[in-house]
Amino acid sequence: MKKRSLLQRLLSNNQVLFVLSVIISLGIWVYMSTGSSNDTVVTVEQVPIQVVLPDEASSSGMTTYFTNQESAYASVTVTGNRKLLGSITKDDFIVTANASNVDRVGTFELSVSADKKSSINSSFQITNCTPAKVTVKVDTESKKDFKIVPKFKYGAKDDYYAYVTYDNDTITITGPSEEVRAISKVGAVTSDMENLDASKDFTANIVLYDENDKELSQNYLTLSAKTVKGTVNISPQKTVPVKTVFVNKPKDLNVSEILTVDPEQVSIAGTEEDLKRVYSVSLDEIDFSTLKNEKRHFDSLQPKIPEGCKIIDNNSVFKVTLDLSGFSSKTLTIEQFKLNNLPDGYKGEVTTKNLKVTFYGPKADLEKLTAAKVTAIVDASESNGSAVAQDLPVSFNLEDNTTCWAYGAHLASVVTEEK
Repeated sequence: MKKRSLLQRLLSNNQVLFVLSVIISLGIWVYMSTGSSNDTVVTVEQVPIQVVLPDEASSSGMTTYFTNQESAYASVTVTGNRKLLGSITKDDFIVTANASNVDRVGTFELSVSADKKSSINSSFQITNCTPAKVTVKVDTESKKDFKIVPKFKYGAKDDYYAYVTYDNDTITITGPSEEVRAISKVGAVTSDMENLDASKDFTANIVLYDENDKELSQNYLTLSAKTVKGTVNISPQKTVPVKTVFVNKPKDLNVSEILTVDPEQVSIAGTEEDLKRVYSVSLDEIDFSTLKNEKRHFDSLQPKIPEGCKIIDNNSVFKVTLDLSGFSSKTLTIEQFKLNNLPDGYKGEVTTKNLKVTFYGPKADLEKLTAAKVTAIVDASESNGSAVAQDLPVSFNLEDNTTCWAYGAHLASVVTEEK
């Protein structure tokens, strides 16, 4: 038999193998224990930076603003036991920007430091905090809503009209009062869209501008949205005449030569179906009973736009001039009255005996007008059968005179009762 080596004899001995396994296990345990006690380095991100203003500044309404959202956070590096640092989070630190000397509105560079919260194990060390300094603006807070305006070119092909709408046409901006005051307009910026014949959707960036149309920084400001969705709408257009509407005008009085309307026509946009039904745009009514023999200017008449349509001319202010200065006036005492529109089952009596009324019109026609040819028509439709005297509105019948009119509002007293 071949003689075995010493190593073979030792390995075949159970007692030797037991002792050897104990030694190896002990060595592994010592190595692992020693390794886990070694210091390691961990960096914790996104720790909020706190800025505490002195009481005097806070009581004056001042607050602090970071340049942007990212600059409001710090990174903290710590050294300590590997096991302990495995459970460290941003909530275990307090990062502070020193604002103890801030006593006015302005922009300041503040030193940043990090501390451990008192509630956590202190067996690790803070070795670094980034950034070491942070820029902060101090001011009172302002909040304002702005309407979005397009800051890109858009347009339609001939016979079409282009206009912009937004999913939300208002942006709310919050920030230092000085920065908010500098904003003159809020624009939607995207690629130009011209010569369109169909509506087109878009997404635009929000850009701020001052009164000189210069782009402003958004630093220190919080916007309710950074982008906006919208549509360049394309619709047909049509040009129609502008119509002046009169009430209480004598039916045969021709005013075409003494009336001017500016503009005489206007462009409107709408669907094809809506535009087919539009032949003119009417202005607010002009009441002839308020007119004398003078030249009158109407600068605030509003157009009545058909439903589904809109005026697209840049100038939508309408001016009407009516020159009645060449007409004459005449005052008559009217003694003839007629009661109209009495409720069923009632009778009435006009207790007013006469009315002094001034009439206007062409001189030749007015000379032929006499009190005997004028009847005061009293409207009793709203008398409600009251036996108490009521003042009711009066109009005038001038018989065959169809070019003259009565000036002013007139009332007559009426008593009604059941038949």
